[in-house]
Amino acid sequence: MTSTSMRGRAGRLARVVVATLALGVLAGCASSAASAPDLEQLEPPAAAPEVVTLGILGDSMSLGVNACQEPGQCAEVSWSGGTDPAVGSIALRLAAASGVEPKVVNAAKDGGDVGDALDRVDEVIQAGPQLVTVLLGGNDACKPTLEEMTPAAEYEAQLTELFGRLNAEAPDATILALSVPDLYRLWDIGRADPRAVQTWNSSPSCSNLLGDADDDSAEATARRDAVAARVDEFNAAIARVCAAAERCIDDGGAVFAYDFSPEEISGIDFFHPSVAGQRVIAQLAWEALEGGS
Repeated sequence: MTSTSMRGRAGRLARVVVATLALGVLAGCASSAASAPDLEQLEPPAAAPEVVTLGILGDSMSLGVNACQEPGQCAEVSWSGGTDPAVGSIALRLAAASGVEPKVVNAAKDGGDVGDALDRVDEVIQAGPQLVTVLLGGNDACKPTLEEMTPAAEYEAQLTELFGRLNAEAPDATILALSVPDLYRLWDIGRADPRAVQTWNSSPSCSNLLGDADDDSAEATARRDAVAARVDEFNAAIARVCAAAERCIDDGGAVFAYDFSPEEISGIDFFHPSVAGQRVIAQLAWEALEGGS
């Protein structure tokens, strides 16, 4: 994967302005934003044809945080292991394709980073999974300050260790590694909405990107660009580490490249995926799994 830190963010402003006009229709739970995905006539993916146990390593996105009506975890709408038909999670798609509902071991951690995944991988390994989904990096980039971001080399080393352990200790498992979403775009969408700005400015979460959300000074711009550049470095690392690992499939940067719309973002924190956003990630992940070999 090539770095996209200079991908012409300014050229997207027209689209972002149009998108922000729709922010007023955001709700905490967006399951009505689109119809549930059609899971009929799915075929088991060749990379994971018989999944009895699905392991999940990740952060709040894999726990459905702030996707439903109330703040907090809402694991039933998780893109990976959720049970809500409105999302059509990987678990539901596997069940529809094979007729076997997989056991889900969700070891994701709210606020977790790649180091936390290493601390929790034993829980997944002990379950003997045939598929492990990995979505990590958002919390390695989102920190109170730039200095606290996980260095790119450390992120890559820890991800290499994580995938190495899965290869060695869960030999039947295919690893599905998704790219880190474009966090800069999430700020770009919400910065014109006073509700989003107020929410971000009152929270210490991800303040290196979202803090002083309406500040357009050179210093603030440089700070946000540094976070975006680190996400680019993480995504390049995901591609390299997955390519070097055994039985690993990545999404080719699909989650990062996807332009989430306002209805696909939580109306609680204007940052996490809504139900509609979880549905998008599930679809992109399934497409990656179908394309893997």
